[in-house]
Amino acid sequence: MRPDDARRAIDIGATAISVSNHGGNNLDGTPASIRALPAISDAVGGQIEVLLDGGIRRGSDVVKALALGARAVMIGRAYLWGLAANGSAGVQNVFDVLRGGIDATLLALGRSSIHDVSPDDIIVPAEFSRGLDK
Repeated sequence: MRPDDARRAIDIGATAISVSNHGGNNLDGTPASIRALPAISDAVGGQIEVLLDGGIRRGSDVVKALALGARAVMIGRAYLWGLAANGSAGVQNVFDVLRGGIDATLLALGRSSIHDVSPDDIIVPAEFSRGLDK
């Protein structure tokens, strides 16, 4: 959740990091992981892979995370909901819903691939990352 920790990960030889607030369970009022993502992505400058953990509920969330600097996202909670609801078929349904949302979001943005999205595709409020740029 902190750019200085991300830079430290590079210094010790990490090849990837996860931007995660651990479900916000550690401290009431913890910022959403996606709010920390742009500053962390900027801090590592493509030197290591950045994964976003938390808050992915629909395909548009995936596209937003990729546009703001994530290489991939984790979908643990959505996966578990699908598994609990209908076993492997439920998990497949989660994947289908996410993929449909990704495709619809890319279409709305006029992009043909997730590789074409950028921060310019997302409207980010001025206060979005307030206090997360250390």
